[in-house]
Amino acid sequence: MAAACGIAGLFAFFPAHRENSADDAELDEEADAEETTQLQVAAIDPASPSISGVGLAPFRGWRVAPERLRDLAGRYATPWDQHAGAWDGSAEEAASVLRSWQRSGALVREPARALYAYEQTGPRGSQRGLLAAVHLDSRLLPHEDVIASRANGIGRVLEVGRLNLEPLLLGYSGGGRTAAHLDAATRRTPASEVLASDGQRHRLWRMTDQAAHADITAELSRIPAFLADGHHRWVAARQLRRYLHAEGRGTGPWDYISGLLVDVQRSPMALSPVHRVLPHVNPTAALNSAATRFRVARLRGGLTEWLRVLRQNAQHAIAFVVVTGHEAFLLTDPHQAFVAEELRRVPEALRRMQLTVLHAAVIETLWRVPDSPEDILYEASPTKAARQVQEFGGIAVLVAPPRQADLQNAAGAGLRLPRKSTSFGPKPHPGLVLRLLDEE
Repeated sequence: MAAACGIAGLFAFFPAHRENSADDAELDEEADAEETTQLQVAAIDPASPSISGVGLAPFRGWRVAPERLRDLAGRYATPWDQHAGAWDGSAEEAASVLRSWQRSGALVREPARALYAYEQTGPRGSQRGLLAAVHLDSRLLPHEDVIASRANGIGRVLEVGRLNLEPLLLGYSGGGRTAAHLDAATRRTPASEVLASDGQRHRLWRMTDQAAHADITAELSRIPAFLADGHHRWVAARQLRRYLHAEGRGTGPWDYISGLLVDVQRSPMALSPVHRVLPHVNPTAALNSAATRFRVARLRGGLTEWLRVLRQNAQHAIAFVVVTGHEAFLLTDPHQAFVAEELRRVPEALRRMQLTVLHAAVIETLWRVPDSPEDILYEASPTKAARQVQEFGGIAVLVAPPRQADLQNAAGAGLRLPRKSTSFGPKPHPGLVLRLLDEE
């Protein structure tokens, strides 16, 4: 399902005069308004102190004790597992769990600040990168909008738990110096190693050599990075920093966020779609209304066949698969006049995207689904999306990943894609080393 994505080729489509993000005020206003809008990437002020590339620093983290590494076998098992994941006000409980891990010795503080070489291999793909504290003023190139309530929930966990969650996943095209240091580090015995339940083996090496730090920092300080995964964590961290600065706290660990920097020339990322689950939509009514504007065909077989048909039809045209219980239907050939009318206010660079058509023409107009976290759920796994419908009702809409041309057109126009348009990976394990905000 995942398609190899040449992220390095996208850098040419980000105009050199555009900054890493909208400024802090725009991001915060977006979250405070509890809504998501298309935001253009703001132009750089020549007098701005923003870092021209990626500013990074070593950090003194907390690693899971060797005897407790088995507790991380679950893909997302962390000290706050099943607590912070809901973003529903359980931040205090998540912080309590973290502190109990510290008191019990399950988490051990690193002896000194370090950068980390990180590597994962397995059925989901291979990846090698640098784990570091990344300055929030770094030139990171976002590509998606965010869901305000989710960013606010993550911000609450950051504020109360005083820790970074799963590191940002950042792609860059380097000159090879950082990669050479990673190669050297990974020839040693890893400091941590865990085989997760999904078959991925994750390994971590501590890098403490000051000369290596200086060389890596110098190379990456001149290179922008593509924000592949972690838009909500990035927005939440920027909000928290602005809040702490307004309180008079000044500069500190909150000016940084955990990030995994991957040279995509050496470790290409995979691009997968993010499917939609609409738990409150009546399947019969949804298909009947869709049939007034699309060709609707019942699909045979199971999920594997449904995805094959979707990929085949979505290569050059609009296509979705609607899953209703144990059945699935292919939606193709939308009425062109209808689509043109519904997308007339959408920037031209986004009009050919599958998800733009799905949200503007189908979810909002035909099905009249409110744009709220309770009514539209996002699921990267098609299996989990279909299972949710089978167990709880509603419908799932399976989508194809954005085409390379979609990404290039949006980037060239300085636009962000609709929220949850992409899933880049494989994603780093979130629990091998933790970065706390008050103990640098």
